[in-house]
Amino acid sequence: MLEEINVFLSALCAGITAGFIYDLLRMKRRAIKTRTFFIGVEDVLFWVIAALLTFITAYISNQGEIRLYFFLAMVLGIGIYFWLFSRWITQIITFIIKVIVWPFVKIFNFLKPPVKWLIALVEKGTQKTGRRLNNYRLKAGRRFRSIRNIMRKV
Repeated sequence: MLEEINVFLSALCAGITAGFIYDLLRMKRRAIKTRTFFIGVEDVLFWVIAALLTFITAYISNQGEIRLYFFLAMVLGIGIYFWLFSRWITQIITFIIKVIVWPFVKIFNFLKPPVKWLIALVEKGTQKTGRRLNNYRLKAGRRFRSIRNIMRKV
């Protein structure tokens, strides 16, 4: 009886872990727009990870035997995660990401005007250089044509 409780609790923890992994996938999809093809790839990757998690948990806790109560415990673990923890975990992870990203956003916004000014300056210089190169190309073309005409006469 004690072994079955251990297996049940292990499967419950595996279900909570699978729910957490799926929550990370959901948060990634909210933050970054993903193409339809890659959504399918992410789903397959999630199910491969979930299957590995299931079989590793079953192997470690029950020598690889999978029984009905094992799957029921996993489903219960996923349900408990989404019912009790998902909202809090999502808020905590979102807060952590905002705290990590905030300094980079501030630095980016601080450096954006000088970089724009520098790009405009470089573009202005390249336009002048481009015009000069075009003039040199035209002059060289004229000289080449005149040399070619001289060579024809000789």
